[in-house]
Amino acid sequence: MKFKIMTYNIASCRNYKLGPDFRPITREFDPYIEALKGFAPDICGLNEVDYKLPRSCRVKMAEMLGNALGYESAFAPAVTWGLGTYGNGFISKYPIKETEVYPIPDPEEKNEDAYYESRVVLHTVVEMGGRDVDVFVTHFGLARAEAQNAANTLTELIKRCENPVILMGDFNLPMTDPILAPFFEMLQDTFAVYPDKDVYTYPSDPIITQKPEHYNKIDYIFVSKHFKVESVEIPELLLSDHKPYIANVELLDDETI
Repeated sequence: MKFKIMTYNIASCRNYKLGPDFRPITREFDPYIEALKGFAPDICGLNEVDYKLPRSCRVKMAEMLGNALGYESAFAPAVTWGLGTYGNGFISKYPIKETEVYPIPDPEEKNEDAYYESRVVLHTVVEMGGRDVDVFVTHFGLARAEAQNAANTLTELIKRCENPVILMGDFNLPMTDPILAPFFEMLQDTFAVYPDKDVYTYPSDPIITQKPEHYNKIDYIFVSKHFKVESVEIPELLLSDHKPYIANVELLDDETI
């Protein structure tokens, strides 16, 4: 059975198309809803998702986006700001049977010149085509110690899985970074089938950063051997500061693996 998997850092529904003066304060839901409807993923991991924060009208963002598509949803809070929270989300055309949130340990020492923020892993079990699939959505921290803790946490979680696995999110690291090596060993990087290896997923528009060295492919979808990767799409969409990343895959029968 074939599926369209999507990961998208939605920047808490900020609209970067409106220009730099609007980016810090403007939240626009309709453009994201229309984009998601247009791409029509079967499942979609979401990063930078608000939950009942004043800046986004106190909406439950993952639930709101899911409802707009007629999908089920899940949310994993990573940080609390006042009366609301912020973290990772997930929407699915298929039934979500289980949801778990795993905190990623904060570094014991915060001695890097980097912005620190607590992070989590959102784990769901989704019934896709009559089979249970373990889906992990995460967003790595910017400090290397944060990223290493995230990689360690995810590696242990994936090792325990007996179902097919999908891992996706904004990893904030290029493909060559050794912190990502365990995922290339344990899983398939869907990007391997993409013809243009110089494509980047951040930024969505050069105006966002004037430094070409900051352009990179930092959004990923990894899948277990149970999947055949057919194609990858990286649409040129200026809405969030990230581009969407889409993988079209086939879930194989056990006898064909």
